[in-house]
Amino acid sequence: MANKEDLWEEIPSYAFISLARRGMEKISLEQCFIPDCDNEDPSLLEPLKSEEFEDDKKHIKDIHIKCKKCGKTFILRLETLKKVAKSTKNEDEILSMGLVYAYDENGKNLGHIGYF
Repeated sequence: MANKEDLWEEIPSYAFISLARRGMEKISLEQCFIPDCDNEDPSLLEPLKSEEFEDDKKHIKDIHIKCKKCGKTFILRLETLKKVAKSTKNEDEILSMGLVYAYDENGKNLGHIGYF
């Protein structure tokens, strides 16, 4: 099992939220995503464990994080879609795309956060 510092290294620092036709906005993933919790202090977050799943279309990594401010645990789901497109520069290169979701400790989907 990875230690807590290694788990932080597995989490991208930020994701991008689509603003429809107005572009993208950068959002930090070092915050609590539990509704009604306003914790944006990474020192109050404790990554607990990581789980990984994979099939031929995507790779999923769930990272369980405890918020010391609200006392609840949430899950950051990092989903990497394989073979989204082919590169225009190198025909042999396959491009992938990462999506980030938040779940509560019971597995309820709290929503799509953005892209990484």
